[in-house]
Amino acid sequence: MSLPDVKTGVVLLAAGQGKRFGGGKLIAEFRGRPLWEWAAETAENIGFSERILVIGQNSPINTRPRWKTVENPLAEQGMGTSIAAGVRALTVCDRAMIMLADMPLVSPAHLGRLIEAQGVAFTLYPDNTAGCPANFPRKIFPLLETLTGDRGARSLDLGDAELVAPQHQDELFDVDDTRDLDRLNGANTPDKSQSLQESP
Repeated sequence: MSLPDVKTGVVLLAAGQGKRFGGGKLIAEFRGRPLWEWAAETAENIGFSERILVIGQNSPINTRPRWKTVENPLAEQGMGTSIAAGVRALTVCDRAMIMLADMPLVSPAHLGRLIEAQGVAFTLYPDNTAGCPANFPRKIFPLLETLTGDRGARSLDLGDAELVAPQHQDELFDVDDTRDLDRLNGANTPDKSQSLQESP
């Protein structure tokens, strides 16, 4: 997928402890591969100028080619610290896409629609809340770098933001515990657009 004539970087957040999962969530197997690699591969299908992978200390994750790995020593304090660390590591980008490593079904098409937004763009969830993936212009980077603890970008005063719903709600499926992964593995989802609702 070709991007507009701006340099967009991606920050993939993979520093969570996965405590509700019992640990090791992002390296748990989904369709024969570690869970986190599905989000990484989706990002690789987009022409991002930079790819930043944020991990925690002593992470078992093995990085992939053409990703810059950033270790966040404050990861246990919450996701906000990982957003700040990842955005701080970007060097030449005009925009930053924030993605979560436990969302394996997000499609390149959805990321493309977020990239097309002119300003701040969040994903619109079915309950009308805003979340990741989300895309931010460079003028917002200093604010993102102030995030601490569990404060996400939604806690910031960003003014008007565009809300972009994915074509299929199942793209927003995230894995919190082992039951989520069992459901995902049992679902008939050969691609990133087929519904999970048919699964038992």
